[in-house]
Amino acid sequence: VRNHDPEIMLEAFQLVRLGEDDVKSKFPAMYNAFTYGAPPHAGIAPGVDRMVMLLAGEDSIREIIPFPMNKNAQDLMMGAPSFVEPKQLEELNIICTKKEEDTDL
Repeated sequence: VRNHDPEIMLEAFQLVRLGEDDVKSKFPAMYNAFTYGAPPHAGIAPGVDRMVMLLAGEDSIREIIPFPMNKNAQDLMMGAPSFVEPKQLEELNIICTKKEEDTDL
């Protein structure tokens, strides 16, 4: 069963050196949901998309998901992932140390 207790959530984040204020500011939606009483959940529900796949007789969930990713985790509708322009990296103050290689992107 996944965590649904805000106190346990805070303890887990303390393991990675995030205090209560950090958790509340960086994960407010999750913290508030747990505070108001999220029910215990284990994540075993099949989901609507999987049920539609079974009802449609498809072998792969990719056949019924509106925006599926291929086996290489690429979103062909959005062209993602893709290379980031240097200007975008500069705006976010990110420095890449790995050299660009020839890829299929």
